[in-house]
Amino acid sequence: MKIIRNKYLIVVIIVFALYIKQSSAQQEPLFTQYMFNTLIVNPAYAGTRDALNINTLTRYQWVGVEGAPKTYSLGLHTPLYQKNVGVGFTFINDNTGPISTNYLGLNYAYRIKINKKLTLSMGLKGGIHWYNSNLTSLETTDPTDPEFQLNEKQTNPNFGIGLYLFSDSYYVGFSSPKLFELTIDSETSSSLNELKRHYYLIGGYVYNVNPKLDFKPSVFTRIVSGAPISTDLTLQFYYDKMIWFGAMYRIGDAIGAFFDIRLNKQLTIGYGYDYSLNALIGLNSGSHEIMLSYDFNKIKAGKVISPRYF
Repeated sequence: MKIIRNKYLIVVIIVFALYIKQSSAQQEPLFTQYMFNTLIVNPAYAGTRDALNINTLTRYQWVGVEGAPKTYSLGLHTPLYQKNVGVGFTFINDNTGPISTNYLGLNYAYRIKINKKLTLSMGLKGGIHWYNSNLTSLETTDPTDPEFQLNEKQTNPNFGIGLYLFSDSYYVGFSSPKLFELTIDSETSSSLNELKRHYYLIGGYVYNVNPKLDFKPSVFTRIVSGAPISTDLTLQFYYDKMIWFGAMYRIGDAIGAFFDIRLNKQLTIGYGYDYSLNALIGLNSGSHEIMLSYDFNKIKAGKVISPRYF
């Protein structure tokens, strides 16, 4: 194999080493502000905000490492009141060095009232996954090296499920948004070339400290075969129904903080930052996120429905 001059080599070696050691690395994107794009991982969340919502999250991971992951997510969902139904779509574009993946998902949720305060939402997700490994983009000492003449593209369907139980003050959820495990290299059978099934557990609670301040602890756990369980523990505060701020600890992996401001009853913008505590510490200057969320408020029974805490 010829020497690669391109700095993408750093990323390729890091990602490969993390898989070999079965570290906390995940094949799915990670977000510090995960609480703002729940629909990405749980289709049962569709329509639960009582408004047509559009959300985007942009993440630049491991800044300072060339070819490091860049992730863009987009979600749109809305309730259909007369049918207790929520619908929506999600799109993720994830790029790491020469590897690019895209996933478009359609989400459907049906809600039933457990009692006056508690609602159970059951969701289904169907989508298309595009994978592209363009090794020809790497700069090598020998442009004709056959090891780097691969430009593999794959398109595969997938299917997911989710449950989401919520009230005005707390929520819990379980989901697996991609049930089909896919092989991304048809020429080998190595487990390193398989996209593993992920399971997600989420939960949170809103506690009213005083009329101006709310406190919301939350947890987000990812379970996937071949890697240890990954868990984010987050403490958030919501001040004067306008400002979110908080801190996150991804156990054994990263620490982070975020700040989000609700500019009006419909538009919220935010910024998040996390810093590696794993083997990448010192090799990058952290990860950055930018969030935008917009609610098109609906009117029901003659009044405007306020956006939810989650």
